[in-house]
Amino acid sequence: MSKRNCHPPHHESPHEMRLREIVDELVPDDSQKQAYLAFARGLAMAERRQPQASSHKLQASDFGVRTKSIVEKWFRRGLSGNLLWLIGDAILDRG
Repeated sequence: MSKRNCHPPHHESPHEMRLREIVDELVPDDSQKQAYLAFARGLAMAERRQPQASSHKLQASDFGVRTKSIVEKWFRRGLSGNLLWLIGDAILDRG
């Protein structure tokens, strides 16, 4: 066994821990959590690059092409649209 595999994972950032908490809370199937976590990371990254909407009530036009393509990509891979929505809502909660 290599030494690299013996060490615990590196310290996670607060942002990464928040994404993991969101996914753990919303995704009941442990075998699917890694896919939803990858979605959450991609969505958060795309949204950080977008200008913030001034209104708390978001509309489809508030999201950039990159954000929309990330959602579409993971939906086409078979993830639940409802869970994508819930995870996205938790990540983008600007209130």
